[in-house]
Parts: sequence; structure tokens; C-alpha cells
Amino acid sequence: MSEYQPSNMSFKDYFSTQAAEYTAYRPNYPAALFEYLASLVASRKRAWGCATGNGQAALGLAQYFENIIATDASEKQIRNATRHDKIAYAVAPAEETAIENNSLDLIVVAQALHWFNLDKFYAEARRVLKPGGLIAAWCYSLLRISPPLDTHIDKLYTDIVGPF
Repeated sequence: MSEYQPSNMSFKDYFSTQAAEYTAYRPNYPAALFEYLASLVASRKRAWGCATGNGQAALGLAQYFENIIATDASEKQIRNATRHDKIAYAVAPAEETAIENNSLDLIVVAQALHWFNLDKFYAEARRVLKPGGLIAAWCYSLLRISPPLDTHIDKLYTDIVGPF
């Protein structure tokens, strides 16, 4: 897959200004997640890390799939993504890619689905997934430890960090 530039689709770019820091500080996902996802698909030829950011989910897929396409609408995120010989990075919005029809076994969206135009993304996903292909999306949630500590976490999340 060659580099792809998105159309004039509107994109609220909240991440390019800190793309290098995003790469350095974003938490990683557990290896067991990727092992589980790989166990759910009939074939492990090709996966798409959609809205890949710095490529974390794409890297997690590399152990299980022959090749991975990793796209993000942010050119700076793609420039800062971790390189791997199984991963082809491209600049593209989730809703419009140059991925071939019926060519993917798995699509993963890590902590990004809420940014998408869902109708357009799901249409794109139907176009590029093989019959029986799978979409997996996940997000972070608030940490819960104990009621006294949870009160402090909630205050930090809502009152201190929330406005930002």
C-alpha cells in the first residue's frame, strides 16, 4: 500500500502538536488482547490498525498477522509511529482509505472510535473487510481500586483534569 493523502474531509487534529510525546507516553495494550483477537478470525493475512496514532495497536498485531495497514489522519502521528517490517503506515481518515475491497481479516480501533463519523466508518469497514471479518474497538476506562481512593481519582478526573 502506498502513502495515501486524505480528501478534504474535515479532521480535528488534536494530536499532531504533541505527536512525539504521544508516542513516548501513551500506555501500551496487553499482549493477551492481540492473541485473543487473532484467535477470533479465520485468517491472519491482513489487519488494519485504524486511527493508529503512534502504531501501538498495529505493533501488537504484528506478532499474529502477515501484514498490517496502519492509518491515521494525522501526518505527524504517522511520522512518529514505531516502524516494523510488517506494518505499512499511511495518512488516511478512518472513513476513507485506499485499502482494497474485501481484503482485511481484522480491523482494530484503539481509543479512537469516538472521533469518527460512525456511519461513514462502518461503510468503509464493510467495504474493506472480508466476509466474516471482525472489527474490534476498545477504550480506556477509569481505574477503580477502593472507595476511598476512587474518590480521589474521580476528583482528579472530573475537577482537575476534566476541563482539559
